[in-house]
Amino acid sequence: MESPFDVVGWDGTVWPFAFPILAYQPKTGLVHLPPTIHSTFASRGVLVCSFVPRVTDFHPEAIPCPYPHSSVDCDELIYYVRGNFTSRRGVGPKAVSLHPAGIPHGPHPGAYEASIGTRSTDELAVMIDTFLPLHVTEQGLAMEHPGYHDSWIEKAP
Repeated sequence: MESPFDVVGWDGTVWPFAFPILAYQPKTGLVHLPPTIHSTFASRGVLVCSFVPRVTDFHPEAIPCPYPHSSVDCDELIYYVRGNFTSRRGVGPKAVSLHPAGIPHGPHPGAYEASIGTRSTDELAVMIDTFLPLHVTEQGLAMEHPGYHDSWIEKAP
């Protein structure tokens, strides 16, 4: 079989084949592993992670939901393609979230408890970590979901 890069006139700016994302399988473990296990592509200054349907952590006392964290070295941009996103309420297909470097973020209240006992996920999302700051344009700000930043406030019963 010939190399897909052996194309007459190909200048290297367009990938000459598709990446079958649902064939990608990240590592799983007894307990929750860091997001880097979802790495699919890396380049200078950027890491692309793919969250695909997968088996969750399998220790009897594991909490499959991601833990609160602060990415001190990078901005995180997540595009939610489809599925049920364990850690977030109110996000669905075509939603985008931005977590600037150093800003703590994590699951919504109740997400930990709801994830206990789950055996798999059905989410499909792409996360881009950039090691230079992202700058939101006016068009991006116009699409902001009002009150999203307050969605972590636990509601009284």
